[in-house]
Amino acid sequence: MQAVAFTQSGPPEVLRVLEVPDPSPGPGQVRIQVKVSGVNFRDIGVRRDGTNEGSRTPQPVVTGIEASGVVESLGAGVTHLRVGQRVATICQGGGYGGLLVVRAAQVVPLPDSIPDQVGGAFAMTGFTAWHLLHTMAQVQPGDTVLVHASAGGVGIMLSQLAKRSGVTVLGTVGSDDKMATAKRFGVDEVINYRRDNFAQAVLDLTGGRGVDVVFDAVGAATVVDDTQALKTFGMLVSFGGASGPAQLSANELRPKSLRWAWFGVFNAYVQPDVWARGVANLVPLIASGAVDPYITGVYAREQAPEAHRLLEGRASQGKLALVHPN
Repeated sequence: MQAVAFTQSGPPEVLRVLEVPDPSPGPGQVRIQVKVSGVNFRDIGVRRDGTNEGSRTPQPVVTGIEASGVVESLGAGVTHLRVGQRVATICQGGGYGGLLVVRAAQVVPLPDSIPDQVGGAFAMTGFTAWHLLHTMAQVQPGDTVLVHASAGGVGIMLSQLAKRSGVTVLGTVGSDDKMATAKRFGVDEVINYRRDNFAQAVLDLTGGRGVDVVFDAVGAATVVDDTQALKTFGMLVSFGGASGPAQLSANELRPKSLRWAWFGVFNAYVQPDVWARGVANLVPLIASGAVDPYITGVYAREQAPEAHRLLEGRASQGKLALVHPN
């Protein structure tokens, strides 16, 4: 098969369309002919630093952690899917390939109302956001939360889903042009963190109380100030480290009896009952258009370096996607 892959980590230009071996489905697995691959920040770390799947997969490395397409073949024992059926999935690598093998139990059948591009771009951000809110933080109506990078892929989904749960959303962005986007998708108060200290802004907006929950994929640059923005007994949920690994000590957590948790969506993915709850709740919202992943860039797979440059340079909003020719 052909895939967007690299043989040496480095800048976006290392991504090329290469011929790689076809993956074969084993028992309980399904092989998908990929139509659309979502582009996510984790892909940047794989390509640039060899982290995640890039650190343990033989060369060439096919990155990508979400895709949509059609079922091409079934492994032994798979009876709930059929060849030719439209599906979406997340995966721990391989999503930029023309063929993708994943566990059949977690594949998400797509209704006709979800087009391929949306199918390939909603799963990672959407299920991450849903489980952050409802599995990890267990938000309640009347809560107030802070969403970092609120004009990005996960931030846009978090904001929409939080508003549907009766939650007040404060959000940070890195430029004024992203403020309107964050507002459009449900952020009640938007803070430009390059201009204002976001922790102080949160305290000002909440009358000194702080927020119930902070959702943070930025990491090192924001995590200490997150503790200042939280209320007493508040909860910080980290789910990424775009600026470097988040690090806190008891000295930052103790004064307000804060809770600090780490979320990884693949922990939900490998638990069928947990994963099924997210599918049952999120897919109808995507299908009806009530929740929008906000795809702002669609690229041919040969243009993967351009998509990576935009995302890595924080010049994009919403989601980017790669389209395969098959």
